[in-house]
Amino acid sequence: MRIRAEYSIGPELRFLSNLDTMHMMERALRRAKIPFALTEGFNPHIRLSMGTVLPVGLWGKKEYFDLELAQAMPLDELRDKLNQVLPAGARIEQVRPIDDNAPSLMKAVNCAAYGFLIRMPEEDISNICQNILKSDSLPVRSRGKKKGVDKDLRRGIYKLDLQPSDECFCLMIWVGTGEPLNIRYDELLDLLQQQGVPSEAILDVFREGNYIRVNERLYSPLEG
Repeated sequence: MRIRAEYSIGPELRFLSNLDTMHMMERALRRAKIPFALTEGFNPHIRLSMGTVLPVGLWGKKEYFDLELAQAMPLDELRDKLNQVLPAGARIEQVRPIDDNAPSLMKAVNCAAYGFLIRMPEEDISNICQNILKSDSLPVRSRGKKKGVDKDLRRGIYKLDLQPSDECFCLMIWVGTGEPLNIRYDELLDLLQQQGVPSEAILDVFREGNYIRVNERLYSPLEG
């Protein structure tokens, strides 16, 4: 049986690496006595596949992993058992069965939403959002494998939304990930600073979620 879980990583765990997060989940699976399947060979591993990497320093609301079970069990029970042993700040939100032939998360997920908590006048942030959406080109220096090369972010920015949040505003930006254009959160930070947002005005950054984008519509990986 193959399942897909949606989990959250709170601000207190923002400095976990992807490998740390995977080890955390593996320990929780063992402590909760979940009947997970193992790989074959001399050094068997849990058949656990983490989704897209959550950058170190960010916390995430909708992260995902796939797990193969050696035997079926009630998924609400699986969720509750894991939540009893996971550390504070990590929580399994939903679990769904998926087809054995379903594409992996790394292949399926092609969109992410990042939230930027900004303390600036609403009119100034709104003008910046309009400038971004009206621009034909938004070049920034790549932070990925091709460092130092200009990357045009415009064709990979799908949507912006500005929401009030306590004494600041939360700017949500939906962007492409993977192929054909992978946009990183730190490239978005560079873009915002280019557009006039001072670095000290950005109070926090998080990943709101990962999505599967098909014909401009967004789907949860749990629907895959």
